[in-house]
Amino acid sequence: MTDETVGEALRRWRAQRRLTLRQLAKKVNYSHVYIWEIEKDVKAPSLEFVAACDSSLQAGGQLIATAARARPADPTPTLDDLGLTFAQQWSEGLDIVTSLWRHDAGRRRFLHDAVYASAALALPVRQWLTLTDQPSRSAVPSGDAAGAETIRAMTRTFRTLDNRYGGGQIRPAVVRYLDAEVTPLLRNATSPTQLGEPTLSAIAEMTQLAGWLAYDTCEHGLGQRYFTQALALASAAQDRPLGAEILAAMSHQAIFLGEHRPAITLAEAAHRTATRANIPALAAEASVMRAHAYAQLGDEKTSTAALNEAEKVFENADRANDPHWMGCFDEAYLAAISGHCFRALGHQSRAERCARRSLDMNTGYVRGRLFNQLLLASSHVLARDVDQACTVGNQALDLAEQISSARAVTYIDRLVRELNPWRTDARVKEFSERARLVTAQAA
Repeated sequence: MTDETVGEALRRWRAQRRLTLRQLAKKVNYSHVYIWEIEKDVKAPSLEFVAACDSSLQAGGQLIATAARARPADPTPTLDDLGLTFAQQWSEGLDIVTSLWRHDAGRRRFLHDAVYASAALALPVRQWLTLTDQPSRSAVPSGDAAGAETIRAMTRTFRTLDNRYGGGQIRPAVVRYLDAEVTPLLRNATSPTQLGEPTLSAIAEMTQLAGWLAYDTCEHGLGQRYFTQALALASAAQDRPLGAEILAAMSHQAIFLGEHRPAITLAEAAHRTATRANIPALAAEASVMRAHAYAQLGDEKTSTAALNEAEKVFENADRANDPHWMGCFDEAYLAAISGHCFRALGHQSRAERCARRSLDMNTGYVRGRLFNQLLLASSHVLARDVDQACTVGNQALDLAEQISSARAVTYIDRLVRELNPWRTDARVKEFSERARLVTAQAA
């Protein structure tokens, strides 16, 4: 079926599932007229549409692969698709990632309204794992080592500011730097070999940070696009540890969005990559992401097994060979995710113990401390200890007033909802009103 057009493949899969045009239209939330035009090859479909159809028709990524093969060798990315494509050719990938930065820096509305498409994750993950199954290439020239270190230094600075002040204040500066400073560097290179793997890796790391910042501002479709392009750059750099870290970040975002099955797939891909790269702490991070996703699904047995694996591997890990960006994954981080697992599974005492351990953390991680305090407050709600829940919740609000994070607003709102059964209690009323003012100011 390799010579099929996208329209022919879509029509074949729809027929196999015995769906009418209108039935498929209802499933994917597109008009039946539009689907008819795609099947007749009158229109070229967006990747988001193809991904939605692939998921609804249970095509296992084959429809996405057909669409990828059908694309021109050097296409101009459509606005709907921008950033979702995991490019195979250097020139194509360069056009995609620099267009993403340019449109984002220009505050193009279509990009900031982009919808998160979990089905579109299948092809990038498959392509990444194909890379990790192949032997590493021999070393290539290092390119501009000073340029790579400059980008890494800027990324470290931006990451420190993000942890302290939140993604809302930092993201515009990161995007402007990528567009104004990194784009010319990429454009001047005729091949990844000329640019050098260290520089490509440094660019991938900053692009991944941009994805994390978009996730923190709850611009999830945009964050997905940045993560996908960061993975593509890590692929070009053959930086397998960084690829595993990007996949773990994508799993983190998927869990936040309630996309638990895709989150498991992403975590498993991260674990496989980290294991092959021989970075035990990174494998532990992937395992704890997997545990979190299974906990959200209510699968206590699998979640607990993954948590135990993560703790054992982390405890025995030699951190001497960790990549420089692995410092954030420490005992406090592991305790925090474990606490989220136990909270989801309804184990109050274990959730509280983990939440307390998670607060023994680097003082520079202000947003992380805010999240962990909210976790502790939530564990008190499970214990029906309203007084402690409000006390710790107010400590979290003290920090929330200092940062700009849409994720923080989401977690605060969740705590308010959890306290709703006690809404007539004076302490809960006071906390809820203060929370409303803090989140309104953040918005």
